[in-house]
Amino acid sequence: MKRVLLVVLALVLLFTALPVLAEDGMTRIDPNEKRKIKLKEVGLNEVEEGVSPTTGLTLADLEAPDGFAGLAVTGRYLPMLVQIDNSDGGVDNPDGPNVSPWGASYADIVYETPLHARGMTRISFLFSDLIPDSVGPVRSARLGHAWLREEWDAGFLFYGQQEYSKTNVRKEFTKLGADDKGILFSGLVSKSKPWKQYYTSRKGATRPHHVDANVAAMYELIPETHVAPNHAFKFTDEYPTEGDSGELVVVRWVYKKTGKAMIHYGSNLEYDYDSNMYYRYMRYDDGELIPYEDRDTQEQLAFANVIVQFIDLDYTSADAPIAYHVGPYYYKGKGSKSAEGNADFFMGGKHIAGYWKRENMESRTVFYGPDGKEIELQRGKTLIICCPDYTWVDYK
Repeated sequence: MKRVLLVVLALVLLFTALPVLAEDGMTRIDPNEKRKIKLKEVGLNEVEEGVSPTTGLTLADLEAPDGFAGLAVTGRYLPMLVQIDNSDGGVDNPDGPNVSPWGASYADIVYETPLHARGMTRISFLFSDLIPDSVGPVRSARLGHAWLREEWDAGFLFYGQQEYSKTNVRKEFTKLGADDKGILFSGLVSKSKPWKQYYTSRKGATRPHHVDANVAAMYELIPETHVAPNHAFKFTDEYPTEGDSGELVVVRWVYKKTGKAMIHYGSNLEYDYDSNMYYRYMRYDDGELIPYEDRDTQEQLAFANVIVQFIDLDYTSADAPIAYHVGPYYYKGKGSKSAEGNADFFMGGKHIAGYWKRENMESRTVFYGPDGKEIELQRGKTLIICCPDYTWVDYK
């Protein structure tokens, strides 16, 4: 009897140690696959006159509502990065408060980044072409977000910041010199600060999902002497021909300690051939898919490019992530600042296995195709999912 129990126990341990398999008919991305991509040397991309460096769209074709700012309105290239609530996946949940974002339709780039060891995430909107006068719900920043801001040298809006001894955002801003540039817009300041008036409470929204920001007004407060770096992407009008089929992407954020996926933070990206866009849905307990929408425009967010960027990730405590948009050695003070890893691209209904690298704090993140050259994106908005290697990403 004892021998039978030992055999059963061994089988249980064997099967629980195996990685969770992809859904039927889908492929699970191996984040640690050795792709052997020899990276070619790259520089800064030339900015085309009248063309957006962040979306590749023709600026004259963009319609700006009254009160908006941005490159298409003022001619000044000055990205604005805003921390956005993503509680329960950031959708209008019938069983809870409405936490869906507003101003989302105008974001050039949407980042999803780790927030908690259990698998919760935060959203960051990068605005450049069109900068709205109403965006929210604005929430707090973590250390990796400060490093992401450095990449764009963007105006940065946040409502609170982590100040643990090893993940102190306020001290990191001082260390990086961001405090002296006039580009930081904390919502937790006194009324004496000129931008405080541009943070208001959205009528009908419940705390802490209520903070609205007039991003366009804060854009105008940034000194003219501040010039954001050219971090233009490469774009193409051709659909990708390389890679395998990638018409559906399923992302599950995982609590590493238990190996279980967070229910409300899973998302589906579904490709639509007519629009050449991936539409984002959030998954709930019963498998229901809820469109991820802009609360004001009722527009479902869709992306010409979906990039899954696998990053190193540490936690000094469960709610204190260190997402390495720059190298771990930068944080640990041992010299190296570069960071790199696998990146998977979903464009035009295709999946392309590639790579990414960021040389240092001031550098842009370069995304490479399998040929080692900088990859050309489709024109339009981009979703960048920055996740650790234990995240489950399936596609077909």
